[in-house]
Amino acid sequence: MNDTVGENVETGFFRDDVIQPFLLESTGIRGRVVRMGPALDEILKRHDYPPIVNELLGEVLALTSVLSSLMKFSGCFTLQSKSDGPVKMLVSDMTSAGVIRGCAGIDDVALKELLDKTEDHSTLSLTDLTGKGYIAFTVDQGEHMERYQGIVELEGESLSECIKGYFKQSDQINTGVLVNVAQIDGFWQGGGMILQYVPGDGGINQQVDKDDEEIKEDWQRSMILMSSCTEEELLDRDLSVSDLLFRLFHEEQVRVYDQRPLKEGCRCSREKLANVIKTVSAEEVDSYKVDGVIDAKCEFCGRSYVFDDAEIAEIQSESDQN
Repeated sequence: MNDTVGENVETGFFRDDVIQPFLLESTGIRGRVVRMGPALDEILKRHDYPPIVNELLGEVLALTSVLSSLMKFSGCFTLQSKSDGPVKMLVSDMTSAGVIRGCAGIDDVALKELLDKTEDHSTLSLTDLTGKGYIAFTVDQGEHMERYQGIVELEGESLSECIKGYFKQSDQINTGVLVNVAQIDGFWQGGGMILQYVPGDGGINQQVDKDDEEIKEDWQRSMILMSSCTEEELLDRDLSVSDLLFRLFHEEQVRVYDQRPLKEGCRCSREKLANVIKTVSAEEVDSYKVDGVIDAKCEFCGRSYVFDDAEIAEIQSESDQN
């Protein structure tokens, strides 16, 4: 079900943690808005990283939400950076059911040195924090489906700039991205918006011939409208995403579609770790032991799974029988 914004009919409205698909019908430009509240707050507070790292990870979580929602897949979408700076890794993944998680890898000593010598942390650039590296996004639909991965260098002013650069270089798709993350009244909130023009996606401009100059003007106008969205508007929990879209794009005949909820969650389990133990040699299993047990901690949720010798022997016995 869908509806044109401004007619005061909303379906499936969620106050927080939501993805809102939309279409600018006059130009055929599609988009997504994401609002993240409790899910983002729970993920970031669980890890308790320094605020500047929380902001970066929050951006990755918001980008994961908007990017994965553009794709039709059944499985898991992952956005991950690897680099040689103080923030060595940022990773977030979301399932096609809307379950999201994330974590960061930090060189604590290097990060402390950087923050100690920088009076105003807001002046630090993306590469000041990450150093040289890359950001990759992966769509994994299981062992029977081809895995898709795109990679782009970490450069520019923000992670959003990196994503825009990827689409421009690899797919030659006009893409605009806007992301904001902030801690407001003690709670982390995030928002993201993405616009894309993909020829053949639909819309009035697919029915009426437009030349390249007209399409360019349509895109530039839409980007100006999106860039006019302030951080306060994007993160305002009292401003519904439908009202936000109408405020920004009412002259573009914006149409909204059914919202999708997001939720925080982890997919780790004792069974998955047991399956890992089955696949490695006894010597490798012994190398993982500390004080006679394997104590595996999930980097995403912090949950610990302890396996003693008796449990390990039982798991290996099951593996031998199979």
